[in-house]
Amino acid sequence: MLWDSETLLALLLNVTVTFLVFALITRISLSQPGLLFLSFFFFFYCAWRLASVFYIDVFGPIVSEQLERSIGPGLAAVPLGACQALVLLMLLVSFHPQRLKALAAASNLKISSFMPAGRLDLFDLAFWVVLLFEVALWIEMLTGGTIPLFSKIERLDYSQQFGGFLHGRLMDWGPMLAFQLGLLFASPVLRGARFDFRFGALFGGLMVYLLFVGHRFSSFFLYFSFFIMPLGSIVLGRSKAAAFDHLAFYRMLRALWLPVAGLGVLVLGALTYSYTVVRGAESELLQTKLTQRLLVQQGEMWWMTYERVFLHGDWNARLAFVKLFLDPFNPNRNSTMQLLMELGLPIERAHALLDLGVAYTGGWPEVLFELGGPVNGFILVVLSAVMFSEFLFLLTRCVVEERYATCFFLTPILYAVEVYLASGMMNSFIQLTFMTKLVVVIFVYVLEDRWRARLMASASPGVGQATALEREVTP
Repeated sequence: MLWDSETLLALLLNVTVTFLVFALITRISLSQPGLLFLSFFFFFYCAWRLASVFYIDVFGPIVSEQLERSIGPGLAAVPLGACQALVLLMLLVSFHPQRLKALAAASNLKISSFMPAGRLDLFDLAFWVVLLFEVALWIEMLTGGTIPLFSKIERLDYSQQFGGFLHGRLMDWGPMLAFQLGLLFASPVLRGARFDFRFGALFGGLMVYLLFVGHRFSSFFLYFSFFIMPLGSIVLGRSKAAAFDHLAFYRMLRALWLPVAGLGVLVLGALTYSYTVVRGAESELLQTKLTQRLLVQQGEMWWMTYERVFLHGDWNARLAFVKLFLDPFNPNRNSTMQLLMELGLPIERAHALLDLGVAYTGGWPEVLFELGGPVNGFILVVLSAVMFSEFLFLLTRCVVEERYATCFFLTPILYAVEVYLASGMMNSFIQLTFMTKLVVVIFVYVLEDRWRARLMASASPGVGQATALEREVTP
């Protein structure tokens, strides 16, 4: 097949941008592994979407089953890669070595060393509470008469038709619970101890439960990403501290290879079972289904936005704003994907799918260009990158300073931010519940800060003065 110069130039641009983004992710992962753990959800999702768009650009036209049309070829990978690179570069700015040194110096004092002896152990209490929840979760499923793994029931059907009260709470709060388990698992390292494997076992119990109720890759990936985030915060926040034993810490990490490998086998088994048993009637189309799932569906909504906004100059900021914040099809769900599906599909089909609870993949940065167009959209991307990276730095500070109360109330905010960087969900930020959570976490942060100051001052006045001095010189 002979390609003309225009096609070769498009290929060169796509390859160059895609390579640069993947190289940047690799560079960050090798030079700052803590940032890889902390941002694993974004890194993986970013790489997957870019690979999908690159596939559509280079091998198009490709038939999209969900859109019921052909998409590609083009240069959609170029603006998408630029957006992702802006976020990656902002992470490097927020987690600059000088800031990490200042953070390590400010968090040298261990708050646990100032606690009076004989106090109620937070870790023991949390362990028993979560253990009781998981036991009750299993009892609820086993006594319900239906086990999706053996009944060949899809996870969404189980949640809607058979799932009990506790199952519903796990579906609502599961990733946030995974973060708390990861925090309690990793936090003993801040005190020079080993990981608390009780919480690793609890996390493993959740993964097995998800397998039994029909979940596949996306849930395992989401929960795992949140579980390892505190590990990343600890590596970043303590890596520049003189007293931090890097070799001992990485030895402990290497000891986790077996559980991680077990999780990988679990995910692979769940995927194989889902496509070959649960969807057995479609097994002859397995290759087509996998191609659509892995290489088309991740990038198709961005390609539609690229075609509409960048190629045809067709965007309507006012309509987008109204559909996002004032008059969405379903105000209780992600209005971003509702807007994109209405723009990319016949309106009747979009609404029929949305009524069934179906939502396509993507949303960020599509929504920013639907609001701002091909130029101002990049300004919105920069603002998103600053918000994301600085929030992660705040989270890291709270983890390494052992601000457990603040971390607990920060978790719903963290979930909203992570979901925004994946699905572009913006309407959650204007909800009264989100505003209430924001006010509560600010109040808890201030309250915990004063409690910590009083605790250290009562234990050692000199330490309290030193802490105050450190805060004055910390940027």
